[in-house]
Amino acid sequence: MSMVHERGEELVAIRGMRVTPGIGVRFATPLGPVRIDAAYNGYQIERGPLLFQNDSTGTITQIRTSYPPRLAEKTFWQKVVIQFAVGQAF
Repeated sequence: MSMVHERGEELVAIRGMRVTPGIGVRFATPLGPVRIDAAYNGYQIERGPLLFQNDSTGTITQIRTSYPPRLAEKTFWQKVVIQFAVGQAF
């Protein structure tokens, strides 16, 4: 098993938290509760190094110095995320 990144000792990073607008609808069906959520993420994608950690040796290898390689500007609709789920939220 391999890990792509490691957070270290910090469980929750408050300084990296961001607020984005969104809306959700819940309703009951014979299958159970259904949830449809839509959110807008207007933040730019942050670039950073892409690292790989080998679990068997513990070594960390830098795969790329800057990832993602290209940062194309997204349209409004590409920044909207829609999620559909059946069942209770955990």
